[in-house]
Amino acid sequence: MNELLRMLRELPLSVKILLLIALARSVSFFALLPFLPIYLHDTLDPDMVRVGYTLGLCLFVGTLTSVYGGYLADRFNKVSFMLALDVILTAIYLTLPVVHTLGPVLLLLMLANTASSSMSVTGNALLAELLPTELRTKVFSLRYSLQNIGAVTGPFLGAWCARWDMRGPFWLAGTVTAFALVLLGSTRRHFAVAPPGASKAEPDKPLRFSETLRVMRADRRLGLFTLGGILSMVIYGPLLTYLSQYLVVVAKNSDLAYKTVSYFSAANAFVVISLQYFVGSRLKPDNLLRWLTWGIAAFVVGLVGLSLWLSVAVALVPCIIAICIFTIGEVIVVPAEYTFIDSIAPSHLRGSYFGVQNLIYFGVALGPIMCGVLLDKATPVIMFYALIAVAITSWLFYVLGCRTVAAPSQGPAAAAGTAGAAAPD
Repeated sequence: MNELLRMLRELPLSVKILLLIALARSVSFFALLPFLPIYLHDTLDPDMVRVGYTLGLCLFVGTLTSVYGGYLADRFNKVSFMLALDVILTAIYLTLPVVHTLGPVLLLLMLANTASSSMSVTGNALLAELLPTELRTKVFSLRYSLQNIGAVTGPFLGAWCARWDMRGPFWLAGTVTAFALVLLGSTRRHFAVAPPGASKAEPDKPLRFSETLRVMRADRRLGLFTLGGILSMVIYGPLLTYLSQYLVVVAKNSDLAYKTVSYFSAANAFVVISLQYFVGSRLKPDNLLRWLTWGIAAFVVGLVGLSLWLSVAVALVPCIIAICIFTIGEVIVVPAEYTFIDSIAPSHLRGSYFGVQNLIYFGVALGPIMCGVLLDKATPVIMFYALIAVAITSWLFYVLGCRTVAAPSQGPAAAAGTAGAAAPD
């Protein structure tokens, strides 16, 4: 704790502002997220299948377009780009409650997901620019903890607002996002100075989007790690979703499923918030593979425990222990992925690299689909064995990514940005 407090005191004001804004955006996002399906159903009256397709399509579009969002973050001033995205998000959150036609709502939600994904990518790139290398993983981990605090408190605040008005969560999300906009706009002068030792190497002429894609496509490390990230996201991203699916099928009791998953959610959030900085501060580019191995092992052990104890007669305490072990894997894998991408990204393409890394969120959509098919077509416990196989496969991609040497064809500019890239462990 003393180490954390000392680091916080020494952080530049600009980084502290970004951390506070990350917390605010997480609160706004999770204040709204649980109520979107209910609001869409009650207001637009589509069936829940159409609601699911609507939200899934928005997630897919937002994740895919974040690659271009990362490219734009490299082309323009990152603070100005974030301000523009905040304006868009605030306007969307305040407009959605007065729109009652499915087509415009779908368009607004896709735009909101695109802006939100691009915001995340730009924030990653800006933090990397503002911090020396030795502090980046620690701050990434701290930010992830703050985002999880927002994920825990946001739904409660949204529920409190919804008690007064069904549109309350939208007003709350818009207000909090506007706060982030005003805070960032009023302090933007603090973002003008780069940290000592920061790389200023940039190409004489900015790359076109097609050229940027060509550079990234040639970087096998980026591709391998992104594939590993998509597979690991299948495991931990939709955790509560596929556990709910499993409980509904096995126990045939929705009330039991909701109650049990609420305990799992609390345990997951507690472990992430309490351990994220402690673990993340120990990750370095040269020890990532060792930590990733431990992280994937934690996934496997947790899934084995759940396969044994999560049945019709739920053994709650052993299951919560399994969830805590599983979450240690999440605590390790998330900052490890950021650290690896930061270590291999050329300084002038950092936003683009983080944009590609953001494609791992496809795993959030793939997980429930895969688990739903297995629960429908096979013995339910097979779901856990399949997830264990996916976890091991993701580890193999991480191994290949860490041990792949940078291609010479990336040229001097890319080589300058990859100093300190992850070495075999």
